[in-house]
Amino acid sequence: MPDWPAWLTILLIATNLLSLVALFFVARRMLKLRRQKKRAFAFSGYPIRKAKLEEVAPCFEMTRYGPSPASEVRFIGGEGVVASLSDRESWVMAVLAKGAKRIFEFGTCTGKTAHVFALNAAPDAEIHTLTLHPEDLAALEFGLGDDKHHRDVAVEESAFETFFYNGQPTEKNIRQIFSDSKAYDESALRGKVDLVFVDGAHTRTYVESDTRKALNMLADEGVILWHDYKPDAPDVFAFLNELSKQLPLVHIAETDLVMYRRTAGGN
Repeated sequence: MPDWPAWLTILLIATNLLSLVALFFVARRMLKLRRQKKRAFAFSGYPIRKAKLEEVAPCFEMTRYGPSPASEVRFIGGEGVVASLSDRESWVMAVLAKGAKRIFEFGTCTGKTAHVFALNAAPDAEIHTLTLHPEDLAALEFGLGDDKHHRDVAVEESAFETFFYNGQPTEKNIRQIFSDSKAYDESALRGKVDLVFVDGAHTRTYVESDTRKALNMLADEGVILWHDYKPDAPDVFAFLNELSKQLPLVHIAETDLVMYRRTAGGN
């Protein structure tokens, strides 16, 4: 080590410390700007066009007495339930289930939504619902850019191996699938599903994969619903905003649901 004067050594140490402090503040500022960018739409409006309920299904047309009897459904409130839907969201999904013969759900979680689908669908309807078995969590294949918080949420929501519908009359209509959704082969259901609900892992690579499979499964006149269209689920939010440039998506008013309806012979 050079025989430097003490004052020069102190100066070099002080300079290095100041550089580290400056780097810390720059990094913190960059992270703050990144978070602000992700949440910017929370203050400037959501890019996907909002649709009133009557655009979702004719039965949502209001009468002088309020909602039409045709929109009557059976469902269970979401209080105290992991990954629950709002009552309005459950209402929308239950109404759409009424006209579906085959339903597919990405993300079983507690199994309550599958139960609600079966409560309202035709007596001979099939509800396929997919989740990862708790013993297979190592199979989750997240991408490097996947949102860290929602990686943890995906693990938390894959904690169930028995479900709300077990022992209920609805169980006979429900086909439980234990699989990583990226590994799931949807080819047997290609073009055969009337309603697909995408509510699995809320990370970029998973929502992309689940959406691709949902589109493959979707029948003519079928509907796809995505949950958690909001800045707090940044990967879902960004992906759907991009997808809306390719497909006619609508954001159902006063919900976190985005909907796509395939026209006959359409995309």
